[in-house]
Amino acid sequence: MNFTLLQSLVTRTLLIASTFLLSLSATASEQPNIVFIVSDDHGWGDLPSNWDNTEVQLPTLDGLADSGVRFTNYHTVPLCGPSRACMFTGQYSSENGMWRGPGSQPIGADDYRGIKRNVTTLSEHLFEAGYKTGAFGKWHMGSLKGEVPNDRGFDEFRGFLGGAHPYWIKGNRSKILHNREPDDSEGHATELFTQWAEGFIRESVAEEEPFFCYLAYNAVHGPLRVDKSKPASAPEAWVNKALDRGVSFLRSDYVAILEHMDHHIGQLVDLLDELKIAEDTLIVFAMGLVKLECGISARIMGS
Repeated sequence: MNFTLLQSLVTRTLLIASTFLLSLSATASEQPNIVFIVSDDHGWGDLPSNWDNTEVQLPTLDGLADSGVRFTNYHTVPLCGPSRACMFTGQYSSENGMWRGPGSQPIGADDYRGIKRNVTTLSEHLFEAGYKTGAFGKWHMGSLKGEVPNDRGFDEFRGFLGGAHPYWIKGNRSKILHNREPDDSEGHATELFTQWAEGFIRESVAEEEPFFCYLAYNAVHGPLRVDKSKPASAPEAWVNKALDRGVSFLRSDYVAILEHMDHHIGQLVDLLDELKIAEDTLIVFAMGLVKLECGISARIMGS
């Protein structure tokens, strides 16, 4: 396998780590699995490994930071779609074509906003390298033909294409897709996205295929509750946990959404242990939007 295909692996910082891991592989069957997790609009100071005065408690992400490698000085475009395009191409937005959030302009138009056709994305590189590829959650890198996940190297996509979506998903009233078709699932977005990623990982392991699992939460993007008469976006039990320890009401939904996400990331990490593939899996966590923070499992590094 030609590992120079990995030139745009998640950003140039992730490229360093991934190239090192892949160089350890003697055969295609030894390719490491990759789980790439992205949070959305997550405040830099609300990751405890960055700032210990936050009231947000994220034990799973703290564990990844403590046992892995952190990249703390990466900067990208402070806009959602462009920042994701940078992650997936390893290029600045002025290079890859996503200079603003994706629009409705046709591909080839002078004012087109999207990843250029001649720029190969991370998922396309890994698909060509023999990986089973799955994306779950938020896309926001284009909704036109040629831009959607199944046109950009993903075998499976289950999530939404736009920039935002309600957390409580209500069947055919939502904009959730399974590949290119409407999905009538119901439940909480964080829980559904995690369940779908877990199913993809189990299936990949059963088929003995190396996998790339892209899990892009909409947590902690709005809508968030600021009015006591409105329902919370986080499950009420998680909001109450925050309130019970003194978190202010205006911060409670935000804090609960993040802690609920961390809990489900922990379930995904536990699944890797259950399936006995933790030693063969690279876990990366990136905070969208402005700064990239990576937690990489030290078990992958052999320590």
